[in-house]
Amino acid sequence: MGSLLEEPEFPKLISAYREAIQRRYSKNNLSKYPRFSSIPEERVDLLVRYFLELLYPEYEGRKKLDGAFESLAGFVHSPPKVFGLLGSLSMAVFKLGRHLKSAFQAGFAALHSYVTAHRFEEIMFSKAKELLKEGKDLQNKSIFNQVLASVSKKDADEFREDILKLFTTLSDKELLSKIKQLMDAVVKTMKSKPKTYTPEEVEGIMLGAGILTKGEELFSGMTREEMDLILEAIDQVEKDTFEEAIASVGK
Repeated sequence: MGSLLEEPEFPKLISAYREAIQRRYSKNNLSKYPRFSSIPEERVDLLVRYFLELLYPEYEGRKKLDGAFESLAGFVHSPPKVFGLLGSLSMAVFKLGRHLKSAFQAGFAALHSYVTAHRFEEIMFSKAKELLKEGKDLQNKSIFNQVLASVSKKDADEFREDILKLFTTLSDKELLSKIKQLMDAVVKTMKSKPKTYTPEEVEGIMLGAGILTKGEELFSGMTREEMDLILEAIDQVEKDTFEEAIASVGK
């Protein structure tokens, strides 16, 4: 992950991608879907803000996020560390009971979407570099479509499924509150064992917790039907954007 941030042209891709997300969820684009017309505009704004702040922040914010996520990824791939942590969480585990496993899995699955989002960017960046060499402007929609179309359908589908998993977790109030309790206990335990867990790992977990907590406001006060409609909209819009990009490049 670090390598992309060292690429001088990479911020251009981030900017273009942020603009593409705003286009994708603009009033104008969403008006093509009568089915989603009942979604309030402020919810769509919140959704876009969530994408931009947490999954695709500006370059400076990205450097911080990536460092934390790298340590988080290292942590997740070290079962002794994870299990050592769970063993010390007896009180929290006791409170969560049988929900512990689902809370733990859902929390990490949600964070995985961040990792997938970045693999997606790596694929796009090699195409973006080619186009930038030719003097093309990535902010231009048809040029950006070429960047998007360089991603394979398999990768695009996987990315979309991951993003949906994240938002589905955020829409499950009960599960989310359990994940938050678990994350709080995890952070406390990690901080109490500085020999085992590095400050970077603690920061990674706190960052993950923050992503989930911030997402909570997105769905607050909504009925299940309204939430499901938003999830359906994300799925549809992401799918159509990718297919449209492929079709436009194929012309």
